[in-house]
Amino acid sequence: MKMKRVSFLAFAALVAQALAWKHVTDAGLSKALQSNDSYTLVACKEHSQALEPEWIAVERTVKGNKAVSFDCSTKPKLCGALKVSSFPTIRLYHQDGRLDRYRGPRKASSIVGFLRRCLRPTVSQLNADTPAASVLTDDVVFIGDFQPEDASIRARFEATAKKYRDRFTFAVNTGHHRPPSSLACHNNLDGLDHSTDNLASVESLENFVKLCSHPVIPELTRRNEMMYYGTGKSLVHYFVYSDKEREEYVTEMRGIASKFKEYLHFTTTDANEYPDAVEMMGLKPGSRGLSVQHPTTGHVYPYTGKEKITADVVEAFLIAIINGEVQPWTRGGEESAGHDEL
Repeated sequence: MKMKRVSFLAFAALVAQALAWKHVTDAGLSKALQSNDSYTLVACKEHSQALEPEWIAVERTVKGNKAVSFDCSTKPKLCGALKVSSFPTIRLYHQDGRLDRYRGPRKASSIVGFLRRCLRPTVSQLNADTPAASVLTDDVVFIGDFQPEDASIRARFEATAKKYRDRFTFAVNTGHHRPPSSLACHNNLDGLDHSTDNLASVESLENFVKLCSHPVIPELTRRNEMMYYGTGKSLVHYFVYSDKEREEYVTEMRGIASKFKEYLHFTTTDANEYPDAVEMMGLKPGSRGLSVQHPTTGHVYPYTGKEKITADVVEAFLIAIINGEVQPWTRGGEESAGHDEL
């Protein structure tokens, strides 16, 4: 029995070693940057356990030794020469000298999406030979329809595309089209489409990009929380401990979040990163759960029901709060006598 135990541990160690994040040497990095025909995707790493499994998945997807990682703690001067000053960092180096910086989440799917985006033209040309379906696979796609006389509008669109090309896909219709010039957007993550012909200013383009790309259920962090608290809308918090939990919740709640978006912000929060927020919202430490917060009064309404949290259950809970059937939670554990509508 002891021999089997040792054999299993040895096998597990071999598997872990095979799956471990393997970094290239400085010579290997230089070779990758010089030998690839079009690009090299590099992760400059220093103490990042969260990125490791995701980068391994990236390397499996990107073939031909075009995705490599380098530990900057071993050669800080080399990383400085590559314009890397913080860690972990992901950079896309093109053979023509261009450099694209990755700013998205540390997820393999997002990193691969960034790569595919940056390898396309900044603005794709759509016609009978290259239909819209060729670019509609991205999460967020903007397609411009411009009249020949609106060259200035098209120029502003192309400048906007250059600014956001690492995050979204941009294209123009070069076939026949009806006036006026217009811009359409497809948010494939939330299944939403938008369009506008209000393109007279730079601000109008920027606002349209923000409108279309903003998720129906965003992830709440210290960096963006003031933006949501500042709107005066109530927040429907949901705390998760994994990306899988987040994705399942967002999939379930997209419909109701869209239904109430004029009055409520549905959000998710990483309970691993912000454990104190769980208790602040009236939930038990370490628990997964939902809580509604009124930012003006500070009142909090944690969901304490026994039913599984579904869209129907959450809608019924919200209506109960509005009708005064649920009283605000207080830190002492007893409900407040006061009540404010959402």
